[in-house]
Amino acid sequence: MDAHFHPDGDWLVPTDLTRSPWAPEAQHGGPPLALVVRAADSVMPKGMGVWRIAAEILRPIPHRPLRAAARVVRPGKRVTLIESSLEDAEGPVVLGRVWVIRHRDPLDYPEPPDPWPEPPPPPETLGDTPFAFAAYTWFGDSLDTRVVEGAIDGLGRATAWFRLRVPVVAGEEPTPEQRLATMVDSGNGISWGLPFGEWLFINSDVTAYLLRRPAGEWFAMGAVSHYDRGGRGIAETRLFDQHGYLGRSHQALFVDELTQ
Repeated sequence: MDAHFHPDGDWLVPTDLTRSPWAPEAQHGGPPLALVVRAADSVMPKGMGVWRIAAEILRPIPHRPLRAAARVVRPGKRVTLIESSLEDAEGPVVLGRVWVIRHRDPLDYPEPPDPWPEPPPPPETLGDTPFAFAAYTWFGDSLDTRVVEGAIDGLGRATAWFRLRVPVVAGEEPTPEQRLATMVDSGNGISWGLPFGEWLFINSDVTAYLLRRPAGEWFAMGAVSHYDRGGRGIAETRLFDQHGYLGRSHQALFVDELTQ
């Protein structure tokens, strides 16, 4: 298990390191979201970078081979929209849209009145904390995890640094954007407000907005989840790299009692 996926022709075969904590026969959303970004990279115009990542999860992502595709649907010199999709042998499982924006020299405008959020303490000042949900090998086992505040295995808001231990696809060095994409689906997973194992709080989507280009291998998330008694929830997450504030991500959550 030296990667999340191994290529086999047009297909990407998942390893145990993609498994979901909800069920071993499903994949965690993080590695497939990285495939959405990877597919967008293959058609991205030169001189542009990821601005927004959005993915709709059409059904539980099965622990089976996936095939990725991407196409430009809105070309432009300044901004471009790319559609990415993932499918298994039975059809589509994830639909993604990736907005990309041109790289440019810094603009010389006055300092904005509201400063960026303060970054958390750097990961090298913190101890390792296992991201332990499942009793089997799963996605969390592919991460280095360092908690800043809260408890990612307990109730309530939390902030933690994460770093991939393995490539997304075997034999490839993941881009910072791909590394980040594997993390952002875990906002609800580190800020759950209902007992895990008794309640469902599964996301149907994930959207990340990037204020600038990400850098490095370590990414921090400061997440909080809010629930309504009508069965809805929202996870809100601040994103950081080791250079500071990076952006935000959001997830829509389906909340229900877990039936045995």
